[in-house]
Amino acid sequence: MAKQNWMKKAQGGAVMVTAAGLLLAGCGSNDSNATNSTSPTAGASATAASTAPSAAVRGKITATVYDRNNIPPQEGNWDKNRWTEWINKNGPVDVQYVTVPRWESLQKLNTLFASNSAPDLILEYDTGYRNLWYSQKLLAPIDDMVEKYSTTYKDLMKQFPQLKKLGTKDDGKLYEIGKVSRLVSGHAIFIRQDWLDKLKLSTPKTADELFTVAKAFTEQDPDGNGKKDTFGVNLSGNAFSIIGHMFGYGEVAWRVDGNNFIHEWDRLAASVDFQKKLFDAGIVDKDFLADKNGEKAKQDFLSGKLGIYLYQGSLDTSIGEKDYDTLKQNAPDMKLAILPLPSTQYGQFSPVISSPIQMVGIVNAKAKDQKAVMEYIDFMIKPDVSLTVSKGLEGVHWKRNSDGVPETIDAEKNKIEASYTGDLAMMSSTLLWGNTTFKPKNDTQTALLKLSDDANAAYVSKDRPIPTLKPEYLPVLPADLTMVSKNVEQQIKDNWLKAIVSGKSFTAQQALDASKKTWEAAGGVKVDEFYAKWYSANKDTAFMLKDLYEFGAEAEKMLKK
Repeated sequence: MAKQNWMKKAQGGAVMVTAAGLLLAGCGSNDSNATNSTSPTAGASATAASTAPSAAVRGKITATVYDRNNIPPQEGNWDKNRWTEWINKNGPVDVQYVTVPRWESLQKLNTLFASNSAPDLILEYDTGYRNLWYSQKLLAPIDDMVEKYSTTYKDLMKQFPQLKKLGTKDDGKLYEIGKVSRLVSGHAIFIRQDWLDKLKLSTPKTADELFTVAKAFTEQDPDGNGKKDTFGVNLSGNAFSIIGHMFGYGEVAWRVDGNNFIHEWDRLAASVDFQKKLFDAGIVDKDFLADKNGEKAKQDFLSGKLGIYLYQGSLDTSIGEKDYDTLKQNAPDMKLAILPLPSTQYGQFSPVISSPIQMVGIVNAKAKDQKAVMEYIDFMIKPDVSLTVSKGLEGVHWKRNSDGVPETIDAEKNKIEASYTGDLAMMSSTLLWGNTTFKPKNDTQTALLKLSDDANAAYVSKDRPIPTLKPEYLPVLPADLTMVSKNVEQQIKDNWLKAIVSGKSFTAQQALDASKKTWEAAGGVKVDEFYAKWYSANKDTAFMLKDLYEFGAEAEKMLKK
């Protein structure tokens, strides 16, 4: 892939990834009082300022932004803060942001669509939601919008034609805006290496060995306080997904089997049976179902009471320097290691990894000014702009040392002024920033950087692949089949969770039988047939796992040039 001039310029403007959001990257990237002198409008870089529009008539648009309640009070809110002001001053259009709750965006946006007040530009990570709105004909095809009004995104699609492939729906028209990034780990397993050493245990390499180690962590007083107050492993948070991956069940319920694309039931049942075994043995927190967001498990880990932490590295649950130091304070002899997913009877896999080509943006079919929407998109995806919005201003929030390596100027200042902008920068193609690795300044940063590198080495490997396609690479289900899938999704999930906690009264096999019956009664066989037919017709041209890993390898080569 040939790099264009503007990409080379972007690599010259690379900024370090701060340790606060270093440990793992997930669906997004995470990550001193504010004063007038540090306002973005006062310190904007020459490059970003050069993109400011002329006195021509400005367009006006509305755009979504996730509300995570993470803006420091002194910074304002999504109606007005230093970055919304900077974007409106330096960008080509006036934009008003409409907040949607991150984990309840479907409900909020459905309400807005129903009242004809949905924003012009919608940024949404969930592929299923975007596909649902497409099937309901709520989205605008954007082929003409890109062709007539775009320069930057049009060039990006030429450089990465996969963006057009993945953004095009089954009617042959382009509907989605995407971004490109490195292929990195999204989930991880942290294990207390010091506990392994103390109990003279080897790193678990199989599911049975994982059970044995977790049981020892629970029963053999690894923290040496004379109390039975430790857990071997967590089942809350994203543990269900990670253990599913361990048994070869991925992010979607269908997988390649020879020349066929089948609904996978048996591997999921095996993963549930393993979790049931952990629960019945008292190795996990018995109240894990009440810990819906995994926060209790995180606190158990940081307090030094959890030996194996199945972790989702996402923007709003990121473990950074502060959390690492908390763990170190509670367990001074702590040593952390990254545990590759142990093997099972189905092979060895990896947990969730990022989507190096990810679609995130859609346009409301009722948007009145598509030119303004495209101008905003082009502005926000320029590497220098997206870098500024993501990491702050060069000379204010970061600078280059004598070796040309970017460094944070004041970490505490940045936590206030440049820590909440990830969702504003949701369309950023971070691959175009170049290599963002930085030189650690202290022991904590050194440890976090090593864990991040170890996680990528353990999980981003075609030799230990994720079990199946990522959701965004599947075709759009017709509206009636989408409803079939959505209508029984929670009921089937409840079956599996019930099996974990019900002892002999409700086994994994019973949950499997009940789930299959529910699926078939709802018409799920038609969904299975749709995916099987799609795979048979498109397996040679669709974006498959081999393409995912090939793109990841190409991205790494680009960063090294």
